[in-house]
This record gives sequence, structure tokens and C-alpha cells, in this order.
Amino acid sequence: MKTSGTGRLMVFIICGIAFWGPAVIANAKEEKAIQIIKLWPKDVASQDHEGMGTPRPDRGDGHIRLTDVTQPSLSYFPAPGVKEPGPAVILCPGGGYNYLVTTKMTLIAEWLNDHGISAFILHYRVPKKRKDAFQDVQRAVRIVRSRASEWNIDPSRIGVMGSSAGGHLSARVSAGFYVKTYEAVDEFDGFRCKPDFTVLLYPAYMNKGKELSKEFAVSNKISPTLIVTAKDDGFFPGSQIYANALKEAGASVRVHFFEKGGHGFSLRPKHHPLSTWPDLCLQWFRDMKIIEQAEQENAPDKK
Repeated sequence: MKTSGTGRLMVFIICGIAFWGPAVIANAKEEKAIQIIKLWPKDVASQDHEGMGTPRPDRGDGHIRLTDVTQPSLSYFPAPGVKEPGPAVILCPGGGYNYLVTTKMTLIAEWLNDHGISAFILHYRVPKKRKDAFQDVQRAVRIVRSRASEWNIDPSRIGVMGSSAGGHLSARVSAGFYVKTYEAVDEFDGFRCKPDFTVLLYPAYMNKGKELSKEFAVSNKISPTLIVTAKDDGFFPGSQIYANALKEAGASVRVHFFEKGGHGFSLRPKHHPLSTWPDLCLQWFRDMKIIEQAEQENAPDKK
């Protein structure tokens, strides 16, 4: 189902949405998500869908920005035609913790699918709910890991990827996997919330001045991390400070710092060499054994 050019607002058509049940999203850029998974049992029981996000007016850039998310959820984009359990990535949109730019992550989800990687877009709570968002991303990792066999996912290859504020959130769950942010609500909270790998795209709020933000306690236990950002991004110093902290702690980290590109670049930005970041990310996936060259045969046939 497609929306008109003047009406790029998120329209939810919920067909008996439930914790385990499928739903249809009638949005031109998210229509391939086959399932919506609410994160918390209280939201499932309420049968109230109004808190799943309110779209802001289109700025003319074709991107949807959701705010007023009080019922967090995951939008599931399975990799089609995958034969063996494969990797999955939980995508955390940016938006300054005020809203979620979900459509940028939809493009990345589809790109991951093209390479045999399942994807989930996390609609975490906004606006201005950093503590709640941290709970949401921990819960999201646990849910995906708990249902890995159902979704044909390898539970040891579940990662997070976030941009801007979503990059900050991804780094928080990566570095703060041991932090107890909420009391267990069901059996799914018995699964670990530590991602197996982390990709940070132009992350924000990583530093305070010349120091790493006190939200992060880095160690060599942090999962392998890739950081992609541009030096002309106002948030760039935070990426550099975080990367240096990971190196000093003995954690695995790779960086791609480009001279130009600014903040908020997309899947295929116009700036070169920044436009190569998806290919560099795939190479890192191979180097980290998240995907293997042989898995290209496992990816969907594009002929």
C-alpha cells in the first residue's frame, strides 16, 4: 500500500496486533516489515495502539519522524530465502531523543536483507526518555535472542546499529549490558542483553567536553565495535573519544573517519569517499565472522 506524495504520514493499519502476532504497516517505506512486536507485556495486554508513535509533518526530505512513542516496539524485516540461522541487527533510529527518523533505518534494513541479514527497527520511547529508551534496547536484544530459533537467527550473532541518538543508545547497550535497568517482567528477561557486535553511525552525546560521557564504563568485555562518522560533524569529537577509550581498554574497535559528510548521512550519501561506508561495513562483518563469503550464497537471489 502506498501513500501520496503530499501525505507521507505514518498510517498504521493494525490487524489484531499482539505480542506474537503479525501486523500490516501501511507506509510506503515500511511496508516490507512483516511483523510488529510490542516490547512490554503491559502494552500487549492494553490493546491500545495510540502510543506507537505520532508522525510529524514532512520536512520535504521524504523522511518520517515519529514522536510520542509510549508503547515501544520492533518492526521485523526478515532476510528472505535464508536457509541456515543467520545474523540479525537491531536498528536504533536517530532523532535527538525527541523523535525517531525511522525511514532512514528502513533503507538500511532492506540493504541488510539483501546480504542475508535480518533486521529489526526499534521504536524506543520518545520524547526525552533516555532512561526508558535504555530499558527498551536491552529488552529488544533479549526478545530477539529469546526468539532466535523461531526467526531463523543465530543467537550468537545479534548486533545493534544506531545513528545519531540511536548510535548513542546502541553504544549504551553495548557498554552497559551489565546494568540492571529494570526488574524482570517475564522469562524473556532471563536472556542476555549484550549485543554480539555494534555499529555506530555518526553517534551523538558520546562526550562531555574532552571527556567520555559518564554513561559509559568501557572495558575489554565490550563486543566488537565499528564507528563511522565524518570529521565535519559537530558530534565528531565524541566518536574519537569513545574509540580511543575502547582501544585503551583493549576492546575491539574499527573506525572510518571521513573528512566530509556532516551529520545525518544516509545509506548511500553523495559525498565520496563517505559513500563507501556500506561496503566497508560489510567487510567488517566478514572480518568479524558475522557474515562469511559463503553466506552470499545464502542471501536472496537478486537475478
